[in-house]
Amino acid sequence: MVDAGKPAFAPKKGKPCVVMFVGLQGSGKTTTCMKYAHYHQKIGFKPALVCADTFRAGAFDQLKQNATKIMVPFYGSYMESDPVKIAVEGVERFRKENCDLIIVDTSGRHKQEASLFEEMRQVSEATKPDLVIFVMDGSIGQAAFAQAQAFRQSVPVGAVIVTKMDGHAKGGGALSAL
Repeated sequence: MVDAGKPAFAPKKGKPCVVMFVGLQGSGKTTTCMKYAHYHQKIGFKPALVCADTFRAGAFDQLKQNATKIMVPFYGSYMESDPVKIAVEGVERFRKENCDLIIVDTSGRHKQEASLFEEMRQVSEATKPDLVIFVMDGSIGQAAFAQAQAFRQSVPVGAVIVTKMDGHAKGGGALSAL
C-alpha cells in the first residue's frame, strides 16, 4: 500500500507541513491526531489541529477539549458545515502563525459512502497535505485490505496507523491484509 521506493516522510521543524488523517468511523482518528500532536510537541514541534469533521456530533468538542488539555492550538466551527472551507481556513491560519505541523482531522467514513469519499478527496485537494495517514481499527481483521484499497483510490495514503491493538486478536490479520 505504501511505496517502499520513497523515503519515509518526516516533518521538519520550522517548515509548515500538513498531515491529514483519514479512516473509518470509530477507528480512533481524533484520539490518534491528539497523540500525534502531543508526541511532536514533546520533541520540539509547534503542532496545531484542524477539525474538518462536520459529520460526527461532538467531534469538534472532543478535539477542542483534548487540544486544550495538551495546550495545542485548534481550529474548527460549530456553525460552518463545509469541511473543505474549515480545513482551508484552519491550514491558512496556522501557516500564518508559523505552526510547523498542521494536523487535519477528517470525518469518518466507510468504503461504500461515495459522497463522504468525495468530501475527503476535496479536503485533500484543497489543503494539499504532505502526508495522508490512514487510521485503522485493529479489530477489522482481514477486511483491512478492502478498506485500505478504497481509501487509497481516493487520496494518496502514505502511512497507516493501526489502533486498538492492545485488546483484539484480529490485529495480526489487519496487518497481514495490508
